[in-house]
Amino acid sequence: MEAKLDADLNAGNASLRNAVGEIIHRISKSLPDIREPIKMYLAGGVAVNFYTGYRATDDVDASFSHKIILPNANELVVSYDDENGKHKMVYFDMNYNPTFALMHPDFEKDAALVEGNEFKDDKIKLYILSPVDLALSKVSRLEGNDREDIAELAKRKLISSKELEERAEEALSYYIGNQAMLRVNIQDVLEVIETVQQGLNHGINGKGYGR
Repeated sequence: MEAKLDADLNAGNASLRNAVGEIIHRISKSLPDIREPIKMYLAGGVAVNFYTGYRATDDVDASFSHKIILPNANELVVSYDDENGKHKMVYFDMNYNPTFALMHPDFEKDAALVEGNEFKDDKIKLYILSPVDLALSKVSRLEGNDREDIAELAKRKLISSKELEERAEEALSYYIGNQAMLRVNIQDVLEVIETVQQGLNHGINGKGYGR
């Protein structure tokens, strides 16, 4: 039985979820009839928002179980109003490629099905990276927002430093090349998570990170 995103964790902004669902339907309409649905693997800031409700981003990072030809980029831009009534746009990032991120080879197998009427589609099923794989995918770039996203996952006890370190070591064993910078970033991420964990242990909301 495939894993499903726990309802208690399915915390994404409702309007953003609807916008992502609309993007899925637009991609689906461009596809021919197929026997079985294609799997779409959600990563990036939208995935963090779905887990935590934090930082609704404006780009959808996702990969697919099959190679597909996407519609024109301007067809995959959807407008919506956030929870504060502010008008926003979200678009499908045509340049996203998990090959260039630090990804565990089992990231697709360990992804969870995202349920919801807004995502129901005959040709595409939406999956979300596991929290540890989502955090790991941010290690290569590791900009300010990436650190904040990882901290948010840690605040909700969705990841731990031990779990991420073990997953990272397994992932690195499949990569060829100079791993020095990746290892520096991994240590940085572990410090972020440990700082949050220490804050939680002392009853504070993750010293120095997020809200």
